[in-house]
Order: sequence, then structure tokens, then C-alpha cells
Amino acid sequence: MYLSTSRPLYDQVVCRPALPLDTPGMLEITKQIWEGEDYLPKAWQDWLFDPDGLLAIAEFRSKIIGIGKLTKLSEEDWWMEGLRVHPQFEGHRIASRIHRYLLDIWEKTASGSIRFATVSSREPVKHLARINGFHVAGEYSTFKAGLPDILEETRARFSLVKIGDLAEAVDWLRSSSGDKLPFGLMNLGWQFAPPREEYLAGYIENDQAWWWNRKRGLIIIVEKVSGPEILGRIRLLAVNPGDMSEILVDVHCLVNQIGYSGLAWLAPLIHDIEDISAEAGFFRDWESSLLVYERSSNSEGFRPSD
Repeated sequence: MYLSTSRPLYDQVVCRPALPLDTPGMLEITKQIWEGEDYLPKAWQDWLFDPDGLLAIAEFRSKIIGIGKLTKLSEEDWWMEGLRVHPQFEGHRIASRIHRYLLDIWEKTASGSIRFATVSSREPVKHLARINGFHVAGEYSTFKAGLPDILEETRARFSLVKIGDLAEAVDWLRSSSGDKLPFGLMNLGWQFAPPREEYLAGYIENDQAWWWNRKRGLIIIVEKVSGPEILGRIRLLAVNPGDMSEILVDVHCLVNQIGYSGLAWLAPLIHDIEDISAEAGFFRDWESSLLVYERSSNSEGFRPSD
């Protein structure tokens, strides 16, 4: 590692937009993450040429030592993702440097809210969120369920949401965001944002959005390949709290009709969710949780001086 004795490494790092010639440096970092199964190499080309976002790298003496991405979901919703630091340079606040660089760009050019997610056990990232004016907007963990041996098909009370229902569905989700939709956020696939027509439309067009029990609930289910199994992943579940147990039982029938072998759900960690889920055959599959942090454009954090 090339360390200067005169200045902290943090002060010697340059952040800039990524270029195609940075690809080898990215591969050097990501080959050591998740045993070489990092998704970033697959997303790299799209991120490089994203006209609305910014893919950034942190560079130290011509060596790529960090990566981060600012993504525009809509005019009012922005997401930070893909934060990576070369293992040899951990502990030198490189993640903080990239995070601040992306946040500065968002503050100067965008409005609305910016969000990112991290695992609950990552204390340095949680500290980084706090000092930059973010607050926890939601907390989630994974639950899984197999299909029961006996299914009461008469309880499958689902009908596809039609594209003509789009405005009604979004209005329904927004009006219920504090009740039927915990934390008021949609899971867009490891990105989270408030309900909007542009987010829901694709699910409707792909026959993945369903009304439940005469529009008393709304659920989105997408396909998830898990080894030899094909599971139904619950992407969104919005319902009155008192109906949660009932819809979770009914959804077994729906995924059985579709042909999935089981269910996975990144569920909001709200009161009694584990007990309610267990009654319907869902059990928590992850001890940690995913924290979604949020900051609005009129919020302010403070910048550490060192």
C-alpha cells in the first residue's frame, strides 16, 4: 500500500466519474467480494452509460480503490448503491469519501429525496448516514415459506391489476402508506421509493401485480431462482394490518397456481410481523436486517473535519 507520511490517505484520494478504462480496476475490487459473485461487473456497462446517474470511482495514485453509484429513479427519488472499497484500503474512510462526493453532486443538481440501504450490522455505514443527515426510513428482513401439503384453492381471492387500474392502485397505495404499506416505500428490487405510476406500471404489464379480496389488498410477486427451485418473491404487500395473516395464507394458493415451489419475502419489520408470518408458514431467514436510509433535499448533515 502506498501511504504518504505527510497527509492522511483520505486527503490524497481523488473522486471522479468512472470511464471505460477503469473496468480492470473495478474487476480487481469485485473479484474479492462475495467470493467473486458480485453483481457489479454485470451492471458496470449500464452504469457507465447511464445518462441520468453517475458512476464514480475513488483513485489513489492511479489505482482504483473505490466505487459508488448515484442513480436517478425519478425526478423526486434518488438512490446510492454499489459502494465498494478495495480490501487493501479499508479503514481509511474511502467509503466516506465516495459517499460525500456523490452526495455533493446530488445536493447541487437534484431535488426530492435520496436513499440507500445497508445491513444493520455495518456500524461505520450507519455512522456515515447519521453525520450526513440521513434517518432510517424502513427496516426489512428476509422470510421464506414452502407450500403447504394441502391448499384450499377456494381461498385464492386474487385478480390481476390491469393497466387501466394504474392510477387507482397508486392512489390506493399512497393513501394507505402509513397503514397498509409499512414505511410508505415500495421495494423496486433492492431499491426503495414511494409508490409512483412509473414504478408500478412494469409489474402490471408483466402480470405480476394482484388485487386481493376485492381490492382490500395489493401484492406484487416476481420470479426468483434459488438453486434448483423457482420461488415467488413478494416484492410488495399492502393490506390492512388486521388482514395480514389472511393474505399471507391466501398467497400460498396464488403461487401454487403460478407454479412456484415456495415463497421469499423481504418483509418490513413491524410489530408482531414474525408471529403473524409464522402463523402463515413464513419464517425469518436472516438474523440481520436491511436498513433503508433517507434524506430530503432540505436536510443538512455536517461534514467531519478529519
